[in-house]
Amino acid sequence: MITRRGAGFILAAVAAFFIASATRVGWVHLADAVLWGVVILSAITPWFSVYGLSVQRNRRFNSLVNLAGPVEGKSLDIDIRLTNRWWIPRFLLNVEYSIDSPRATSGESIVLVGVGPRASSQGTSRPVLTTRGVHRLSAVSVEAKGLFGLFRRRRLFTAEDSLLVYPSWERISRVGLLESSLGVSEGMSKSRSGSEIAGTRRYVAGDPYRNIHWRNSARTGRLAVKEFDSWSERSVAIVIDADDLPVQDPGDRPSDYAVRMAATAAAPLIESGGTVRVVTPNGGQARTTWADVMTDLAQIEDQPAGTSSSWTEGVNVGERVIAFVHSGNSDLLSALAAMARSGSDIAAVVFEGFMPGDNAQHAVNILASVGVSAISCRRGELTRAMKTMEQGVAGDGYQAEKTAAVATAKTATTGARTKEHAA
Repeated sequence: MITRRGAGFILAAVAAFFIASATRVGWVHLADAVLWGVVILSAITPWFSVYGLSVQRNRRFNSLVNLAGPVEGKSLDIDIRLTNRWWIPRFLLNVEYSIDSPRATSGESIVLVGVGPRASSQGTSRPVLTTRGVHRLSAVSVEAKGLFGLFRRRRLFTAEDSLLVYPSWERISRVGLLESSLGVSEGMSKSRSGSEIAGTRRYVAGDPYRNIHWRNSARTGRLAVKEFDSWSERSVAIVIDADDLPVQDPGDRPSDYAVRMAATAAAPLIESGGTVRVVTPNGGQARTTWADVMTDLAQIEDQPAGTSSSWTEGVNVGERVIAFVHSGNSDLLSALAAMARSGSDIAAVVFEGFMPGDNAQHAVNILASVGVSAISCRRGELTRAMKTMEQGVAGDGYQAEKTAAVATAKTATTGARTKEHAA
């Protein structure tokens, strides 16, 4: 392929030819011959330079956990090794490839100054992967230019490749927010050496006070106690609001916050012996390893507005749910409230600060009114929200319910003792 410089050079050679023919001056003929010699050599050398080569592309990344790919926000080392199988040395080879992420495309380029006869040369690029998801790596192209850059020749090597980038996360010890949805105080969701709350039943005289379910007691007006079953027999469903919003910064979307918080919550849930299922349009599978959950989360793609609310149809009856939703997604918020009214244990994180008019507190209040343990997360305060999710919440409403339930418990106990004395 001819370059602009090459086109200008050829025009100069043609002009010199006509001048030499008209003037018949010897040195002009000599200059014209030199120009045409350079043009011919520059046209031939790129063709030889890109043949007899082999290219290998290797990826390197640091992983502190058992993940099969890099984490968003981190750099990735991509090594390009070029081997010259011929005895002709190669010079100034430009190696290029592109990375297509779910939201953008970036180009990477490496210049190899020279590759000796039957030798190899290696270059490394360090792209920063800013978003999760499947990234497509294009075929590697090697471009060589002739003398003075008059012509160039490009050839493709290797096949296209793909790379799964995982969401970032933070380490927490527990998901107190999910425990709060059960009406359990801090540290009690997992008790009795690996048991958890399976449901509630009416209070019977002699039941220990520590097993009273304060929230359900206050809600129904009758004492209710917690029933336990094996921690590993219960599943937690993660609902992600993946609706795409026209925010300015691609790295600051509610779906990104949702996936990162879900990744953070999944680790302690798995470590506690439970199973985690990421709800998808296809239902999703219950996972017993955190790496599998991370793979499911990494593959969540941005959806058209109004799509994520339908995913709640894949939640099983009796399954605990932790949802991560934008305050403007009224359909998904309504679906969560409906599940809570039907008796499901729901916890939710509501995001705000991404769009004009976001009001997470209003959504939190609505969810709390139907028994959902909910917190808000403002844009730029992701770490703070993760800490709150770890510690759990017990707001004024919950304390009022607990106070009312305590009073009911005392009254019921006093009545039971009075009947015993009377008997």
